[in-house]
Amino acid sequence: MAIKHYVWKLGEPLPKIGAHSLAKHDVFATYIDSYIKILSSNPRRRELNLTIVDGFCGGGAYQNGSVIVPGSPLRVLRAVKAAEASLTLTRQNGFQMKSQFFFVDKRPEHIEYLQHELMKSEFSDDISASISVSTGLFEEKAADIIQRIKARGSSHRALFFLDQYGWSAVSFATVRQIFARLRNPEVLLTFSVDSLIDYFSNQTVQTAGGRAIELDPAMGEAIKALKTEQGQRHLIQGFLYKHIISSTGADFYTPFFIRSADSRRSYWLLHLSKHGRARDEMARLHWTMSNIFSHPGDAGFNALGYDPSVDPNQTRLEFDFGVDARKDSLAAAIEQLPRMIRDDAQDATTPVTLGDLFRAHCNESPLTFEMVAEAVIQLRDTYAEIDVFTQEGKVRPAAKILKWDDLVRNRAQKSFIRRMGV
Repeated sequence: MAIKHYVWKLGEPLPKIGAHSLAKHDVFATYIDSYIKILSSNPRRRELNLTIVDGFCGGGAYQNGSVIVPGSPLRVLRAVKAAEASLTLTRQNGFQMKSQFFFVDKRPEHIEYLQHELMKSEFSDDISASISVSTGLFEEKAADIIQRIKARGSSHRALFFLDQYGWSAVSFATVRQIFARLRNPEVLLTFSVDSLIDYFSNQTVQTAGGRAIELDPAMGEAIKALKTEQGQRHLIQGFLYKHIISSTGADFYTPFFIRSADSRRSYWLLHLSKHGRARDEMARLHWTMSNIFSHPGDAGFNALGYDPSVDPNQTRLEFDFGVDARKDSLAAAIEQLPRMIRDDAQDATTPVTLGDLFRAHCNESPLTFEMVAEAVIQLRDTYAEIDVFTQEGKVRPAAKILKWDDLVRNRAQKSFIRRMGV
């Protein structure tokens, strides 16, 4: 099935926006706000250097029913401006975002329309200054953008929003280049799983698209053998999640589906980063925006990997990041954590850092650090299975908020309740 592209052209009707795109733009804007406020949480900080890249920017406006809504370029520009204004109000000496924006689209008429929208907006004076708008393929522009980010300073703080059509417009080689050359990049990449399933054949791995994401021929055979769409999505997630990490150079990621209430089409929204806390913040956003996200896996840790002992065609309840999913995730973490602490510890008497424990296992889980800390507290207070210490080794018997550098250790004697399976 062909992907229906949005088309912008001056003098012609705007494209109608789909629920998928509205949801993605909400995610982009919300994450930018969180990103800026977390990095600027120190009240003494007066500025932040940030680059935002929109590699498939489109024309900057859509028709949504009877109203016109902004596209991703204006959404990200306004999110940065709003975060800056909010921080300025709380700082005695003010706050300034030193931002650079790159908007790229392969179609000249799209860029022409975007320039028209920007000129009408509050950002007209920033065009050719902090805002760069260009026609071309993101793949061809990436190296120059990376170099310009490096020239701005040593932090290399950059967000790449790569809302591609389909699944192969961004090669894994380009993503590798981003992570290899920059210190602090994050990539939000959409990946149309349903389109990949529709398109898949024995020859797919030999196509330009297949080569772009470095598909394994065995994956194509396994997907085509499955009978259900749900089974195919589960298998793709299981096959690709490790492949993506090894192929992109990202240390942390969240690979969950973004769904539409009025469409059966699914997109994978991949958040790739070098830092566990960035991954945790994106996971928190998934739970906050639970009506948008889902994944065809389980609760708790080790929830994303492909298990060959489980029939992927079997009907599964989809994990929806709702209230019941949170309860299931917390219960799973309580069950799994004592074993994980034992396996990760140097020996039975040596505690492990809670942050290190989380970072080592978070990629394969919908859990956030806050949820893991909640499970640890229950294991300490209700089941008497875990002790918590400060980094200096002082016992924390009553703390209800745990830190990333807190230490945890299994107690020698498990509680009677847990040993009885209650």
